[in-house]
Amino acid sequence: MEEKRNTEEIKQKIPWYDLKAQLINIWKNLIHLNADPHDIAFGLALGIFVGFLPIMGIQMVVAGLVCLPFKHANKPAAVAGVWITNPLTVIPIYAFIYWVGTFFYPADHVVTPGTIMTKMTDVLKLDGFIEQTKGFLALGADIFLPMCIGGAVVGLIAMIPTYFITKKSITAYRNKKKAKKNAE
Repeated sequence: MEEKRNTEEIKQKIPWYDLKAQLINIWKNLIHLNADPHDIAFGLALGIFVGFLPIMGIQMVVAGLVCLPFKHANKPAAVAGVWITNPLTVIPIYAFIYWVGTFFYPADHVVTPGTIMTKMTDVLKLDGFIEQTKGFLALGADIFLPMCIGGAVVGLIAMIPTYFITKKSITAYRNKKKAKKNAE
């Protein structure tokens, strides 16, 4: 009983501990944005694309910049999309995009998932964006180029369902809310 109470206290003290609640909160914020469902879905899709690129540390800035040429891309939704890679998911996602990238750019010395996870963990422990970038570049073309290619491929593929699911969900939610309001 004491252990359960301590766990509950930890959850209350550390809000990010409850990942499900955080995702629900992000979704609620997205559906309540004062923007067209297309704009929100397009922004989120662009953010998802950027989130799969191996540029952790500057993803939110890049997502905002990627939205600039597109009149109908919602910037807050794009920034929310980059959180597909977060401290809990970055290692498995980066290992996956590396693996996908090796199909398109056969590296001279393909490393195992365990090796790349160890090397990337060491790089992510470095302080600051510049040091992390230097660390990633030091990994060389055999790791960084496949990651960039794999991230772009996976990001482009993930954009499509993200756009359509988000647009359909927001439209359905708003229509349901409007119908409920009209019925009152």
